[in-house]
Amino acid sequence: MQPDVSFVLPVYNKAAALPYFFASLLAQTGEMSFEVVFVDDVSTDNSLDILNELAARHDFVRVISNKVNAGPSVRLNQGVQSAQGVYLALFDCDEILAPDAIETMLSLAKQHGADMVHGRGRKTDAPIQDVRAKPIGKNFSITVHDDPLARILGRGMVRMTWLVKRDLFRMANGCDEAVFVQDESLALRLASRAQRLVESDMVVTMAPDMGSHISQNTLQLNHDRFLVYLNFLRAHPELPRDVRVKLYRKCISAIKKARRDGAPFAAVPVLMRYMMGKLGLVDPDPDSLMPYRQIFRHMPNIRRIEKEVSC
Repeated sequence: MQPDVSFVLPVYNKAAALPYFFASLLAQTGEMSFEVVFVDDVSTDNSLDILNELAARHDFVRVISNKVNAGPSVRLNQGVQSAQGVYLALFDCDEILAPDAIETMLSLAKQHGADMVHGRGRKTDAPIQDVRAKPIGKNFSITVHDDPLARILGRGMVRMTWLVKRDLFRMANGCDEAVFVQDESLALRLASRAQRLVESDMVVTMAPDMGSHISQNTLQLNHDRFLVYLNFLRAHPELPRDVRVKLYRKCISAIKKARRDGAPFAAVPVLMRYMMGKLGLVDPDPDSLMPYRQIFRHMPNIRRIEKEVSC
C-alpha cells in the first residue's frame, strides 16, 4: 500500500543527532502511514551503522549507501527516486521535529489543495539531547500563494522544512545537481511547477547548533545561490521578462554578497549591475553573467559538482 508520506533524508556525519531526530520522527502524531528513506553520503563517522540498525529494527526504514560523497542535492534526488509516498517530508536530520509537524502540514496541504507546504525552524543553544519541540497546535498563521514562483523570487524560502507532493518533485526534476547544496534550487524548481504554496509561521523543527552546517560557509552559499539562478535563467528562456529580471537580480545579489565575503569581483561593475537590476534597466541575458561563473569556478574552499545544467 502506498504510504501517505515519505521522509527522504540525506545523511552526512550525523551520528550524534540521528537517535534524537529519529525519536522525534517516531513520536509524530496523527493517522497517517509513512516510510523513511535515509541516504548516506559516505559518512566518516558511524552514521551508516546507526542507520542500518534503525532499518533492522523498523521495516518502514530503508537505507541507501554510496561510495562517493556527492552532496545533499544529488543525495536528495537519489532518495526521492526510491520513495513511494504521496507526499515527501524533507527535513535536516540533525534537528528535532515538533510532535504534530507532519500531521499539521499534511492537513494544510489537503485543506488548501497545496502541493507545497513550508514551516519554520527555530534555533536553540541547547544540546540536542535536551531539546524538546513543542506541539504546534492551532496557534499559527498561514499565507496561501497561487503563484509560488513569485513568492520564491521575493524573500527566499531555503530552510529544509518542506512537505511537498512527490509528483511535483519529479515533475520539477528535483534539485539542481550541478549545485552542491540543495536549499536554493529545491524551492525554486519546485515553485516553478507548483500550483499552490502554503507558507506558515508554525515552528516545525528545533535546530540545535551541531557545528557541521554547510551554511556556515557563506562563500559556498553565495556560489550555490548564483549558480542556481544562473542555471535556471539559462534553462528557461520562455519565462516573461519580468521574471527573468528577478532571476538576474538574484544572481547579482549573490555576486555582491560574495564580494563582501572576499570573492575577487571588481566593485564598480558589480554595483552598477546591482543598481541597474534594482531599477529593472537590464537585459537579463545569462551569457553576460558567464564571466562571473568562471571566477566562482576557480575560487578555493568551494564544494562543486561538475555536471551539465539539468533543466
